[in-house]
Amino acid sequence: MPATTPEQDLPVPLESTEALRRSLQQYRGQPFGIRAFIQARHVLAPMARILDAMPPAGRILDVGCGHGLFANALALGSPAREVVGVDPSAAKIEIARASAAGIPNVQYLQGTVQEVDRTGFDAISILDVLYLLPLEDKLAVLRACRERIPPDGVLVLKTNDTAPAWKYRVARLQEQLMTGVGLTMGHGLYFFSRHENADLLRRAGFSPRFVDLNTWLPYPHVMFVSRPA
Repeated sequence: MPATTPEQDLPVPLESTEALRRSLQQYRGQPFGIRAFIQARHVLAPMARILDAMPPAGRILDVGCGHGLFANALALGSPAREVVGVDPSAAKIEIARASAAGIPNVQYLQGTVQEVDRTGFDAISILDVLYLLPLEDKLAVLRACRERIPPDGVLVLKTNDTAPAWKYRVARLQEQLMTGVGLTMGHGLYFFSRHENADLLRRAGFSPRFVDLNTWLPYPHVMFVSRPA
């Protein structure tokens, strides 16, 4: 039997696209390099599709939020969301906090999800983070997420698959460059296949559903929408 069940490919709602557009505008005062990085992140990752998988209201934690593009879009997309972004990089959190000017329903914390002293999040998002962590660290992050959401909460995990092989090679090469120049924090690359990620989610206490985010872009984007088991 397949490890996951794919969902039907659905169109992106205009609300998600508009929220991302407004989020991008929050970085107009940042240096060119930061703006270019944020714009590339927006173009290369299907964030509108991921936004659409998030609940429209409730307390949401964005793990590994980076410069805050996705967390800001979550907050801008619905005033009924209370968004918290957490990231270990002090430099990125500084930029994220600056970018959140005028957005009352988002805040940023420096640290890891294990250091977040709040529970009861209705949803948690993790976008392109786990590939930087070895197995035991991946499990630690996912188990910490499980501890911070109630039985009816949802975890939305976006990562890259290891198939098709040519897309995986492109994604891996890009991340080697990003970690090599220091734009991404990491000391190795630990990509898992969709089936391995599904098994990892089950070990952490989730019941995963697989959503194929494959597009014309040369990246094997995948998403898991998971509920506590």
